[in-house]
Amino acid sequence: MHFLYPAFLFALLTFAIPVLIHLFNFRRYQKVYFSNVQFLKEIQEQQSSRKNLKERLILASRLLAVTFLVLAFAKPYIPGQNSANAGKQQAVSIFVDNSYSMQTPNSEGSLLDGAKRRAKEIASAYSINDSFQLLTQDFEGKHQRFVNRDEFNDAVDAIKISPQSRLLQQIISRQQSLLNMHKEGARSLYVISDFQKNMAGSQSVKADTGQHISLVQLKASTLPNVAVDSVALLSAIHRPGESEKLVVRLHNYAGETAEKIPLKLLVNGAQKALGSYTIKARAVQYDTITFSGLQAGWQRAEISLQDNPVTFDNQFYFSFNVRQQMPVLLIDGGYAEPLFKCCFCRRSFFQCQACT
Repeated sequence: MHFLYPAFLFALLTFAIPVLIHLFNFRRYQKVYFSNVQFLKEIQEQQSSRKNLKERLILASRLLAVTFLVLAFAKPYIPGQNSANAGKQQAVSIFVDNSYSMQTPNSEGSLLDGAKRRAKEIASAYSINDSFQLLTQDFEGKHQRFVNRDEFNDAVDAIKISPQSRLLQQIISRQQSLLNMHKEGARSLYVISDFQKNMAGSQSVKADTGQHISLVQLKASTLPNVAVDSVALLSAIHRPGESEKLVVRLHNYAGETAEKIPLKLLVNGAQKALGSYTIKARAVQYDTITFSGLQAGWQRAEISLQDNPVTFDNQFYFSFNVRQQMPVLLIDGGYAEPLFKCCFCRRSFFQCQACT
């Protein structure tokens, strides 16, 4: 048997306290005179023997109480396979996923809030003398060093959402490279994430078997999440002032029906169309939006959805060009074709030029 804190064993010297109490706690008797004490002697001898047994039991219980109290602070343990690391400072690396998908709400607020709480719980399970290293999707330089528990908790509170997204192999490789700086003591790494499919990559993850790896998955609440998958203009040529038709492909990625999702089309900051749509779970829906009133030049268009609280994919941006005139080159070989001239040359939008 070994002790995690053997210095507390010096407290066994306090055994002297109950022993001294036992030796010097004498009871003073008061003399009472009787005419005949023959029967009192016999009673007194019987009571004295019972009293001595009672005092010895009390002394034994006090000594046992002191022993168990000292052992509780000394923390005895039986060494096992990992006894070489007992009592040594441990190095712990914790990765907190702060990508866009961690904005998804759950019972704790958002997945990022839950990841922060899990990271603090993991750190609290270790000794206050252990060192901790925080890692996020940003791979920031300030997160490359090991800190104590209080500094680790402060760094966890400062984590914010990041546009970065890295593979699981990159994350584990970075953690292991930092843990390798600690040659002594146990080394453990934790990955807290929702583990999106694109995080796994195409190859299997390779890790050092000498380090303990724990993957902590967080699951979000099931909520509708609709996004604009793609758009297409039906007309290849766009003229000023004419009506345009835009085909929008909407995709519901959630397992629940999204009802009355508002959608609006903005062109150069001006609203051109507005509507609401109901899309079944895991379904794709097409819809045609008609709008007009365009001026010549490049058009900056935006389709905006409102399906809170998942908002990172609510905007879809695209652009197209509205020409003031469309040049047309007619190659007739010296023979004028009246049908082509009727189709193109009589309209001001087309700028015709003949070539033999």
